[in-house]
Amino acid sequence: MYSNWYVIQVQSKSEYRLCTKIKDRVSSSLYSDCFVPQAEYLYKKDGIFEKRIRPLFPGYIFVITDCIKDFYEALKKFDGFKRILKGGDDFVPISREEADFLAGITDGDRSIPMSSGYILNSKIIITSGPLVGNEGIIKKIDRHKRIGFVEFSFMGQPQLVKLPLEIISKS
Repeated sequence: MYSNWYVIQVQSKSEYRLCTKIKDRVSSSLYSDCFVPQAEYLYKKDGIFEKRIRPLFPGYIFVITDCIKDFYEALKKFDGFKRILKGGDDFVPISREEADFLAGITDGDRSIPMSSGYILNSKIIITSGPLVGNEGIIKKIDRHKRIGFVEFSFMGQPQLVKLPLEIISKS
């Protein structure tokens, strides 16, 4: 089983298509998984809320491999591929902590479901979903759009990422 998670930059809006091409055309002996981290967001259309799944990091896909140089050689042939993220001259995987965090908040489909909670005396309390116990990383909330801005380390840098979050009440 491979253990390193690498981030691949692709043309925006081609994440799912390129992931499918990789699964169809690259030998499975070079990697254990290729996926697009995604999240379930609620959108209001004509007064009705509907769930839509969107990429968590638009323009990026992830691959789990320990054969990154061989994988890169196979990947260079694909339209829509831009680059594998590097640190200096070497391809660099995300840290084990970053991979564990992403794996911990996503489900089996690598999707982040809606979290919900409430605000009591200016303190956020999450009652369900993957953000339970992670209230401290929520930096901002947009109750109207049902999203929380969460800060976590990604490729060694702090990133602010939108995650689905519904605040039921505020007092």
